Amino acid sequence: MKRLMTGIAALALMAAVTGPSLAEVKVGDKMPELKVGKLYNNEYNVNLNELSGHIVIVEFWATWCGPCRAEIPHINEMHKKYKDKGVLFVSLSNEDDSLVAPFVKQQHMTYLVGSGSSMDRVFGVNAIPHAVLFSPEGVAEWIGHPARLDDAIQTAIRKHPNAQPLGGGPDYNEKLFATIETALLKGDSSSAISTLRHIDRKALDEREGHRARYDGIVNRITPMAQADFDRAMSAVKNKQYADALAIFDRVAKDYRGLPIADKAVAELKRLDADPEVLKAKRDSAIEGRADNMLKRAKAQAADGDNVMAYLRLKNIVEKYPDTAAAAEAKQLLAAYEADAEFMKTIKDR
Repeated sequence: MKRLMTGIAALALMAAVTGPSLAEVKVGDKMPELKVGKLYNNEYNVNLNELSGHIVIVEFWATWCGPCRAEIPHINEMHKKYKDKGVLFVSLSNEDDSLVAPFVKQQHMTYLVGSGSSMDRVFGVNAIPHAVLFSPEGVAEWIGHPARLDDAIQTAIRKHPNAQPLGGGPDYNEKLFATIETALLKGDSSSAISTLRHIDRKALDEREGHRARYDGIVNRITPMAQADFDRAMSAVKNKQYADALAIFDRVAKDYRGLPIADKAVAELKRLDADPEVLKAKRDSAIEGRADNMLKRAKAQAADGDNVMAYLRLKNIVEKYPDTAAAAEAKQLLAAYEADAEFMKTIKDR
């Protein structure tokens, strides 16, 4: 009886999670329009309404599902293995962003993940994990457990050898150009720069006008990067090495793929080999450690743990005597040492 009740409870939980099915996607059916609350890992700016050309794997999962968690490393591996062969993974959870967002990061999920999706009902899913493979024309060709996807994917690749690689080709570039140009019109240079990094530069000459559009965008964006680069060079001149390194690093990352980013990388390498800069970095690290210790000592004092605060302040002065934190620690120590009763407590320890 107990075993029966456990089974009923499990079925009730599944029904509560997935809800009643509105339809059931079967082999041969067209892909429904995919809708999510929030999409993660979309580094290639994939539009879920424009998936034609890709072999698409739609997987259903949840953070509470043990078998789903067990499949994550496998799907990561397949994503890496097949993304250049036109295969796109989209994993959908009906859970809220507050659950999915930290889980994606914690589990190192590298493929597209959507939260707040009710597509499990649209697909007629009643058990997870569950996966459906769609052809580049958007027709369901395989349905089953993600653990058995490898053979299905290889069959699909042989059947559709011209599937569009994830993040490549002139059609892909055309979508990105439209996104970039819209962002620039809105004054959203950050989004434009982020999207520009994903342009397939090898495919620029495959479509008339793409090279010119790319060069035009680069010419509009480069002055923004140059202003940051010039600020970093000014910081170097003033021996503000920590600021300079931080700015060069940001230019190198934010403008990756542009000549200005290559210049920033060269400056980073040059500065990393400069003895004066190395000393400044070491000094900055020491200042940081001393400052953190000082913050902890102040927090202990605020909590009434004056003995531990005093001992930590002494440690700062002894270990990091030439820091700003040590100078402040000496002043705080002097206040403690002016209290005879407190010092007696210290001596009696």
